[in-house]
Amino acid sequence: MVGRRPPRRPRGRRPPRRHVVAHAGGRMTPRSRGALLRSGRKVFEERGYHRARIADIAAGAGLSVGAFYKNFESKADLFRHLLITVEDEVYGELAVHREPAASPRERIHQTNTLYMKAFQRNAEFWAAIEEAGLTDKESRSVLDERRRYYLTRTMRAITRWQDQGLVDPAIDGRAAAAFLGAMAERCAYLVFVFGEPVDPDAMTDTLTNLWSNALGVA
Repeated sequence: MVGRRPPRRPRGRRPPRRHVVAHAGGRMTPRSRGALLRSGRKVFEERGYHRARIADIAAGAGLSVGAFYKNFESKADLFRHLLITVEDEVYGELAVHREPAASPRERIHQTNTLYMKAFQRNAEFWAAIEEAGLTDKESRSVLDERRRYYLTRTMRAITRWQDQGLVDPAIDGRAAAAFLGAMAERCAYLVFVFGEPVDPDAMTDTLTNLWSNALGVA
């Protein structure tokens, strides 16, 4: 009705904001963000974390530097978005697409196989992650958060096997999960990032033997 005022919104409440992304010139679109993420990953893989420049990332996306800053606060901000995506793929392989395993040894081999395949697909970006993790506190925090999560998953598996009488109850489950997980991650770096001449399947089999021997499982 003409002359009536619209109902007032309760004080202290705001309407939900739509998730939008800025494009050069002020227009908002998710395409610019996706283009910057793709370009950023390419630049990080080719030049490493420290040598990557915002100007090159923006140019690779066909955008201006101003458009970059409408999407991301900094180079580190964009890198952390990429890091989370890659970490989710690599560690996420451990949580999905598993066939039922008949024994702890089979489960260990299955987990190592999934992890190594996911790591290999992202090996070039993991080199940049290694570099950033040494100097960027927030990137290191993201890495540490995900490692703690999957360390806990491994520790729970070891504890469950101990309860079932399959693993020596005297073994410290948390320490074993941390040390064996670190060994697997470092082996992946050596082979897929630094080029150690080891067959990936042979590496996975050897890791499975080392894990199984350490835990005392058949």
